[in-house]
Amino acid sequence: MSKPVKKTAWWNNAHNRAIMFQVLLAAGVVLFFFYIGKNALHNLEQRGITTGFNFLKQKAGFGIIQHLIPYDESNTYGRTFIVGLLNTILVSVLGIICATILGFLVGVSRLSSNWLISKIAAVYIEIFRNLPLLLQIFFWYFAVLRTLPSARNSLHVGNWAFLNIRGIYVPRPVYEPGFGWVVTAFCISLVLIFILRSWAKKRQEQTGQQFPVLLTSLGLLICLPGIVYFATSTPLHWEM
Repeated sequence: MSKPVKKTAWWNNAHNRAIMFQVLLAAGVVLFFFYIGKNALHNLEQRGITTGFNFLKQKAGFGIIQHLIPYDESNTYGRTFIVGLLNTILVSVLGIICATILGFLVGVSRLSSNWLISKIAAVYIEIFRNLPLLLQIFFWYFAVLRTLPSARNSLHVGNWAFLNIRGIYVPRPVYEPGFGWVVTAFCISLVLIFILRSWAKKRQEQTGQQFPVLLTSLGLLICLPGIVYFATSTPLHWEM
């Protein structure tokens, strides 16, 4: 007759001890953060500092130069957040487009049979690829942007463009109600150019005679919208 197996205490089991230690550790972490949070809220309350997102309804009191939606100093922090978000999206989209075009041009130049163009592209790739991005940001900010003159001593091209430490300023277009007709005329000229090109190609195949498509297309693209532009009393103005 075999002897009964003696049962050991549950804490002597390695698996059970591992679970116990994990539970105790998790409870300790939760209690630690609970204590920190409670202490922080108590200190903020004593100093009259409120928490939460109610500040988004408060008046911002400062302006933003670049904004895609109407904004002024009387708007709230919530609208300021939206303006900043839209500006970030705009810069990101433009950056992606410009980087794609630049990368494509540099890549094609690197594969060019022209020795000079290929070497220039190679130097550009090797320099910018091997430099850390943070170092490039520091260079453009401190060595380029911070050396620009103040607003009173701006570099300018006539009265059309101003460059200073705050940024570059150019006139913005102001569209009048009749500008929609100019856009419509431009679209019509594109359609007419497409039709003209197809007709000129068929004409050349039938008669062998070439039609001046380029000059005629430029005439349509400039004259038709131009006539409509002046007929609608120049519905486009520029202001700083």
